[in-house]
Amino acid sequence: MPTPWMLPLLLATGYGLWLALRRPADGTTPAPIPRLHLPLFLLALALVSTALMLSGLVNELDQQILLSLRTHLPPALIALLGWITHSGSSVFLTLLMASASGYLLARGQRANALLLSLSGLAGALLVVLLKMLFARQRPALWDTLELSSFSFPSGHTMGTAACASALAVVLCRVSPAQSRTWWGLALGWVALVGLSRLTLGVHWPTDVFTGATLGIALTLLVSRLPGCRQQP
Repeated sequence: MPTPWMLPLLLATGYGLWLALRRPADGTTPAPIPRLHLPLFLLALALVSTALMLSGLVNELDQQILLSLRTHLPPALIALLGWITHSGSSVFLTLLMASASGYLLARGQRANALLLSLSGLAGALLVVLLKMLFARQRPALWDTLELSSFSFPSGHTMGTAACASALAVVLCRVSPAQSRTWWGLALGWVALVGLSRLTLGVHWPTDVFTGATLGIALTLLVSRLPGCRQQP
């Protein structure tokens, strides 16, 4: 069943996409379009992961990974990851992206602000649609949080992947010499949030992997849109 905020999210994403598809109002030419190799590769990985999930071929592997993580990771690390998982919540990501977008907009960086906003909105909308489409049940291997939403893909992981990669793209534009650092921090954040969802037992590994690959691919595709590309 659609969530109460489905329509506002759909309208906001549609408006952001319309802005991103428009040519710059000042008549300048956007920067060259980045190559498609990486986002297409990530989309292919997500499709393979989804196909394996639907076929049931990875069900046993999913279960073994969850049980192994729960058994072998130190309790202190599991507790720490329980706190880290909140950095992938919709509330935290919304506040972060709204604040960063507003700051960039105030500094006249419209393309970067639109990139952050649209990546976050599109990621949230895609999570809702995919959860409704696949309706995969969450793990129940031990007592854990009771969540009413479906499992596939991981919303925390996908939202973090979309927002973290959008921030990395913007930071690489501002400080290209530190590109490896920005992407390292972004991917590290995504990995920690994804791992936290596994140690909490609220997602299967394929939920997390698909969410991460889709989130990053989505941002890389958004960054190609005319209104989101850095001006030369």
